[in-house]
Amino acid sequence: MRRLFSTVLAICAFFSALAQEQLTDQTKAFVTHERGNYLLQNLTLVDGTGGAAKANQDILIVGDKIEKVGPDLPVPKGATAINMEGKSAMPGMVMLHEHLFYPKTTPDANYGVDQMSYSFPRLYLAGGVTSIRTAGSIMPQADLNIKKAIGRGEVPGPKMDVTSPHIDREGVGIFELGAIDSPEGAARAVNHYADMGITSIKVYNFITREDLKAIVAAAHARNMKVTGHICSITYREAADIGIDNLEHGFFSCSDFVKGKQVDICDPFEMRKALLTIPVDSKEVTDLITHLVSKKVALTSTINVFEPYTGREVVPGGGIDALFPNAKEKVYKRWASKQGKDSLDYLAFNKAKVWEKAFYDAGGLLVAGTDPTYDGRIVAGYANRRLLELFVEMGFSIPEAIKICTLHGATYLEQASSIGTLEAGKIADLLIMDNDISKDISAIRSLNIVFKNGIGYDSKKLFKAAEGYVGIR
Repeated sequence: MRRLFSTVLAICAFFSALAQEQLTDQTKAFVTHERGNYLLQNLTLVDGTGGAAKANQDILIVGDKIEKVGPDLPVPKGATAINMEGKSAMPGMVMLHEHLFYPKTTPDANYGVDQMSYSFPRLYLAGGVTSIRTAGSIMPQADLNIKKAIGRGEVPGPKMDVTSPHIDREGVGIFELGAIDSPEGAARAVNHYADMGITSIKVYNFITREDLKAIVAAAHARNMKVTGHICSITYREAADIGIDNLEHGFFSCSDFVKGKQVDICDPFEMRKALLTIPVDSKEVTDLITHLVSKKVALTSTINVFEPYTGREVVPGGGIDALFPNAKEKVYKRWASKQGKDSLDYLAFNKAKVWEKAFYDAGGLLVAGTDPTYDGRIVAGYANRRLLELFVEMGFSIPEAIKICTLHGATYLEQASSIGTLEAGKIADLLIMDNDISKDISAIRSLNIVFKNGIGYDSKKLFKAAEGYVGIR
């Protein structure tokens, strides 16, 4: 009787899960494989564990789960066998510094952003991103509503861990953000956002150490992690306080500023210090060792700092994704920088060395694209480019994929269900027409994005967002 009751519960749970993702016609328009039973045959797999690629592998998908992975699997009764010889597969990407906003295309004197509620969810999924953390919201209620709509199948997009707006003191210069004036106010902000349904907290440039202590205590009490794009507080100070994650690799690191004033951000001195400190400095090595010992994750957004000269206008392609005004603005800036970005190259190349050193020292290096700043970074396209840049940095292809999949899942404490291609995990996986184990740029041949066992057409998703980035 007990076994029968357990079986009934399992069946009810299965149908309850399906009911939560009844796709609308709008979403179904992008679906190539509805949820069902599929045996994907003869694939080359880079499974996300960091291990070597495996040839001639099959993946059995049953509902929303991966049932089996291995060579020459038999075709189960009721399953559809699909020969994918010549194609390759990897896990869906889990990216930890993403946004649903984009720089304003109007010529405002002050920095400002617009919400991309329509284009960015489609573009992330098109680019192979099946899970994101929005590392800072401008309209948190919009991000939460989009997360719910995606979960219900109303619109296509990735699964979302929604982060608070940037918690900061006065001075950031972004009109869309508020400001705190005390550690007590910072703690209240954390609890306010937690009550809204926010699941991560972000701190920003001008907070004090006392602010951060209050934020970390309040967030951890609500089972939330804290990440930071910081400047007034050094990386070492933040690690000692208990921050969980630091953003932008070492680009926002003020530890090397000579005579740095406590709780003061001087971005010009910070940049000068990063440019002048030797790449193999003991100060850098000691800081890396300290961060690893404190188990602080480091998010690479190296694509944001990719130089202009001789590189794509929009890294990863996708210039046509932009609204005409945005396209003109981005192109003009790109053209104006040609041959004038030697300092950008210096900082870029240093950062690549330091981020790899952090990884090699045993640090949890995670990834994100931060589609803000000057408009060159576009959701989906930038995620593809980030994989390519990791290989350019000296990571092997399996390592680059692991950073963008398993490492993100590990930070989100979801590695038991996503991040690798293994039996029992959710069927989040990417199918490329070309062999990604031989050339990381095969990510641009991405054809099918499976999320929760449903296969989406990457090219259709990209096409649907064309011309909308910058307006919606």
